[in-house]
Amino acid sequence: MEKSVTLNVLHFEHPAKELTFDFTTQEIEGAYKVKEKDCSFLVAKLKLPKTTKALYTTFHHQTNNGFTVTQKTCCKENELKEACWSYSILKTYYTQAIYAYFGKQFPVSYTFVGDVEVWIPEQSGYSTCHGYHVFGLRVQFARITNQPELIVYSGDARSVFKESLTSATFHEMLPEVFTRVMFENRFYRYDDMPDKVRRHLDHVYPCINKRLKKALGMQHIAPDQSNKYIRYFDEIEAFKNNFLLTPPFRSLLPLEHDWVNMPSFQFADNGTDQAGLIFGGDTTHEDSYTGIKEFGPKELIPKQDKDVVFFFICHENDTQMALTVNDFMLGEKRGFRGLANFAKIRYVTQKGLSIYFKNKENPLPEIITQLNDGRFDGGTRYVALYLSPYSKWSEQEEDRAIYYRVKEELLHRGIVSQALEVEKTWGTNRVLDQKSKKAILDDNFKFSLPNIAIALLAKLGGTPWSLPQASFHELVIGISAFKNLKIGKKYLGSAFSFSNEGKFYGFDVFRSDQINELAGSILLAVRRYCEEHHEMKRLVIHFYKTLSWRELAPIEKGLAELGLNVPVVVVSMNKAFSEDIVGFDLSYAHKMPDSGTYLAIGRNEFLLYNNGFAGGVKRKGKMVYPFPLKLSIQQYESLSKANESILETTAEELLQQVSRFSCLYWKSVSHQPLPVTLKYPEMLAQIVPHFTRPELPQTGKKTLWFL
Repeated sequence: MEKSVTLNVLHFEHPAKELTFDFTTQEIEGAYKVKEKDCSFLVAKLKLPKTTKALYTTFHHQTNNGFTVTQKTCCKENELKEACWSYSILKTYYTQAIYAYFGKQFPVSYTFVGDVEVWIPEQSGYSTCHGYHVFGLRVQFARITNQPELIVYSGDARSVFKESLTSATFHEMLPEVFTRVMFENRFYRYDDMPDKVRRHLDHVYPCINKRLKKALGMQHIAPDQSNKYIRYFDEIEAFKNNFLLTPPFRSLLPLEHDWVNMPSFQFADNGTDQAGLIFGGDTTHEDSYTGIKEFGPKELIPKQDKDVVFFFICHENDTQMALTVNDFMLGEKRGFRGLANFAKIRYVTQKGLSIYFKNKENPLPEIITQLNDGRFDGGTRYVALYLSPYSKWSEQEEDRAIYYRVKEELLHRGIVSQALEVEKTWGTNRVLDQKSKKAILDDNFKFSLPNIAIALLAKLGGTPWSLPQASFHELVIGISAFKNLKIGKKYLGSAFSFSNEGKFYGFDVFRSDQINELAGSILLAVRRYCEEHHEMKRLVIHFYKTLSWRELAPIEKGLAELGLNVPVVVVSMNKAFSEDIVGFDLSYAHKMPDSGTYLAIGRNEFLLYNNGFAGGVKRKGKMVYPFPLKLSIQQYESLSKANESILETTAEELLQQVSRFSCLYWKSVSHQPLPVTLKYPEMLAQIVPHFTRPELPQTGKKTLWFL
């Protein structure tokens, strides 16, 4: 079904039919270095020596040095022609003109991709700062439509201190707490200020950042929880009317008044779980919570001779909380029917098995000693319910380290763990039931128990629910790279392998430079998959960036060695949602396009809406207003470097697959906007860099222990 989506894009006409620029072979401060393709053309046009390797321009016609070129601006095709300027030169020319225009009145900056940021003054949440709302402007040609385009997007609220660097406020601050500074409405890196800025430090103002706020003891401001989608549209609409559709700006860039409308499409089943998820007995239901509650999990945990045995790890002062959690697991407390009834896992405990520690600041030695004291049977599966005195999100690195080290010790012993934060669950007042002397937990705890139950089920090898069976066999692998900024370790989040019904096959973890190891892991997953299914139509890779041929070649070679002549499709996406190109359904008050809506925004590039709306109405579950996912699709035939064009039907299959894989998030019964092929590697990468051992155990690569 086709429907119109309004994009945050404005068409414009070239203000002049032709432009004249001067060029020089000498590098000039602030000049644009012409790209290699343009340089080759201009060198030939100007009859310069073929040894000329670089040309520069300030986009002015002020000299008569013989290096002057006049060409038309109207380019109908994205290629360099003698009759018109290239898109790259025009983009830079218009971008610099926009920067100069707004820089006369407001602070301006460039993003790392070359967009112009305009800082419009607004009230700061900090009394010591000037506040700004940042808007981004990007010039592009024939990407979304066949006309010149200006993308207008709403950015963050930012603050700049009212006091300069020379103020006593900052005299004890170490250099590393400063990032950017502002001087005369321009921005510079603190550690790379030019001399003209360093000579006027009393007029250099620090931009606020997390480290500087922490050093100054400034409180975090709670974010606005209202519908960000509506706010975003209202913000860009106001910016357009107040600053872009004015006569002065339209003389610079003749913009059309209305946003671009683009045709969009809708999946036949209206998005993600509307086609139904599969539960026990191959029953179908569209809601994950109701489905598992009524029909049980799709696959039970693997059967073994002995039951799974649960035990607690907690501080000796938290035993009353353990008793209450134990009652919830048994189904003896109101609000949760028990682990056996909900997830079909018999809740079994063993007297004397639980571990209690005395030293809250350093519990590891006590925990490890008790794990090694012989009370645990090597042939039994155990689940540790760890009542953590500290959150994994704690501001104190020492506290976070305890959480991760406990998880690591249990993982290397083959023990599944589930952490519960004591302060969050029991609170700081630690109220007891006077009759039973057990903890009275936060009333919201019972709502988290279904999530805990399905996570435990998945960690133990069960399948809470799956996707409908596909008409053909393909392997889906998710790969993501994440860097832990606190400890500086980067991991290529691994090869997470799934069938297209959502069956989990395993994962591996790599450094970002281990390309051959990554390819080997993918091929191992392919071999295991083919042993089970005897065929494979295609290999689908969900990648965190555009996959290069250097990264793809070992995979293609390995497929050929396995005798598989199958296409490889790479769906590139980012775990961050698109906030530069957005799109709105103006027929709805909330302006959010329905889940399952998608539209093309370039060659093999798409926006995909994956949210909680169908027919403009919120579905069951937590209300979310996620921005769309921006995706690109590359398709390669076997051993071919050519990026094939994607058929419309194939694109829809792949986009719908991304949408459906967001339903496989087995840490929550709520709808998720990101597919697990991105979400699971992200979760893994938040944990593994904290571990002290160089490798995960092999058993740890076959289960979802990190949920």
